Amino acid sequence: MSGIGSPPPSGQDSRKSRREAINARARFREVGANPYEVEIEDLSATGFRMASYARPRVGTRIWVTLPGLQPLEAVVRRSEGNYHGCEFINPLHPSVAEHLQTRLRR
Repeated sequence: MSGIGSPPPSGQDSRKSRREAINARARFREVGANPYEVEIEDLSATGFRMASYARPRVGTRIWVTLPGLQPLEAVVRRSEGNYHGCEFINPLHPSVAEHLQTRLRR
């Protein structure tokens, strides 16, 4: 799926950490709302891209629970249709990100 998290052309990706395509279900919750499941399509130590029918606005603080982890706070940074690019408030430790990328790789 191409969309919001697609890297810019010609290697201009400005991410701070390596992004990996994954396939995972996660619990998603906006502050004051009930949680629901979303699909996580890529993951890096600093953020993720999710597919969701709900459309949180850019700048919204959210909580996401990835498989095997406690809820993590993030901010929606980009949104295009049902795809949302989010940045973790506190990045994952690189070894945790790598473990999840390996375990959940497409």
